[in-house]
Amino acid sequence: NSTVDWAAVKAGGIDFAIIRAGYGQLEDRNFKSNMEGAAQVGLPVGIYYFSYAINTVKAAEEAAHCCTLIKPYKIELPVFFDFEYDSETFGQKKGVTYTKALRTAICKAFCERVRAGGYTPGIYTNVDYITNRLNWQELTVYPLWLAQWPLGANRSISYDEISGSSVNTSYGKPMIWQIGYGKVSGIRTETDLNYCFLPMPRLPVPAEATAAFLPGDKVRVINTKSVGVKRAKLYNSDKTFVVYRNEYDVISVSGKRVVIGVGKTVTAAVNADDLRKI
Repeated sequence: NSTVDWAAVKAGGIDFAIIRAGYGQLEDRNFKSNMEGAAQVGLPVGIYYFSYAINTVKAAEEAAHCCTLIKPYKIELPVFFDFEYDSETFGQKKGVTYTKALRTAICKAFCERVRAGGYTPGIYTNVDYITNRLNWQELTVYPLWLAQWPLGANRSISYDEISGSSVNTSYGKPMIWQIGYGKVSGIRTETDLNYCFLPMPRLPVPAEATAAFLPGDKVRVINTKSVGVKRAKLYNSDKTFVVYRNEYDVISVSGKRVVIGVGKTVTAAVNADDLRKI
């Protein structure tokens, strides 16, 4: 996706990123800049590695290379193995005949080498691979990143349309669901859109973002939870409110109690720790 403005990505409402470390035995040319950019704005990251493995030995070598690349960075989400149609096209040119057993063994070899490296392995795949190309029952121990665009190639499902019941759970509930392809603030090209069914890790917020809020400041609500829509806690309450916007205005401040809204229209009173200046 070329150069990414990670501050704009986060300000646009994105809560995490899965960044490509490499493919085959090569490092993605934007890997370091993407990892550093995401870390600077406090976005939790996971990894994916595109495979050209022709056997289990090559898959383990790819995994070892991946572990070397990601060692300097904090990885909050799994390291996902991406073996798909282009992987097979490459192998077939090398004379490989892929079977369900071979594909499954390749997935296991990568994932177990990643586990040995101290990371949580996962598998990125789609329904065709699950039902026709893998012995899926042997791989359900790994977190699933499911690529299934519910509305086809013409339109992505929106984040507001997602609920726990809207994802395909026929093959185990995915950790991450790829819902389509679209535009994200800070990325010039279109990119894959994904939804995670786990709360994102709470990373330290940069000091400049936690300085005292003043009326008129622009803020974003952080530490949200999603059950169909994003929600955040009200100040000193177990109740929540729906977070409809990526940007709010600070209306008033009293200690940790910060009243936010749109212009002068009040939305909610929120704990200062759950806000970040934009």
